Amino acid sequence: MIYKITSKDNRKVVEASKLRLSKYQQETGLYLVEGHHMLDMAIKHQRAHHVFTTTQIADLAIDQYLVSEDILRKIAISKNPQGVVAVCQRAVSSNNIKDKVLYLDEISDPGNLGTIIRTALAFGYLDILLSNQCVSPFNDKAISASQGAIFAVNLIENAEKELMRLKSASYQIVATSLKDSLPLEKTEINLQHVIIMGNESRGVREELLSLADDKVKIAISGIDSLNVAVATGIILYAIETKRR
Repeated sequence: MIYKITSKDNRKVVEASKLRLSKYQQETGLYLVEGHHMLDMAIKHQRAHHVFTTTQIADLAIDQYLVSEDILRKIAISKNPQGVVAVCQRAVSSNNIKDKVLYLDEISDPGNLGTIIRTALAFGYLDILLSNQCVSPFNDKAISASQGAIFAVNLIENAEKELMRLKSASYQIVATSLKDSLPLEKTEINLQHVIIMGNESRGVREELLSLADDKVKIAISGIDSLNVAVATGIILYAIETKRR
C-alpha cells in the first residue's frame, strides 16, 4: 500500500526516527537503512518492513510512505539518504552453523565491522559470531560499510557460549596473534574451523587465545600490525586460496 504523510509528528515518523538509537533497535528488533541500493538488498533478503520515500517506487511489495525531504531528514541518520529510508527487521540468528565461521572479539569501530562482514560474505563465511563487547552490527556506519552484506549472513551476538559449543564439536579454533604464533601459510586449516579476529588495539583476549588450537599471524615487515578489516581480508583470502 502507498500512504502519504505530511506531518513530522505522525506516529510512523516518530517511531522510525527513534530507530537511530541503539536502545530502540534492541527493543523493537528494527533498524534503518538508507538509499536505493540498500533497500534493494533488504528486499532481496526479505528484511525490509516498510519504506519512507520522497517519490513513489514502482513494483514494491512493501508499504510505502510518501514524505517530504524535511520529514525524511527527521528520520534519516545521514544528511543525504538519497530519497529513501527503509525500516528493516532483524533476522533471527540460526544455530545451524556451517563449516567456516568467523568470530569477532570486541571489534569497536563500526566501519571495520561492516567491512569485515562484507569481506566474510565474499569468501563464504556466512556465520559471524560477535563477542558481547562488539559494536552493534546494526550501527548505521556498520550497515553502510557492509554494503548490504549484513542481510546475507547469519549474525550471532553475545556468542561466547556458541564458540564454546563449536569448540566442543571439534571445530578447529584459530586465533590471530602476534605472539607465540606461526605464519598462516605454515598452519593447516581444517574444513570445520573458527577464525578469531581481535580488537583493533588489544587484539584477541587472553582467555580466547587459551582456547585456540592454533595461533596464526600474517608475515609482514616495516610495520607492527595491520588494520583488523584488512587483516581479515588477507587471512580469509589465504585460506580460500590454499583450498583451491
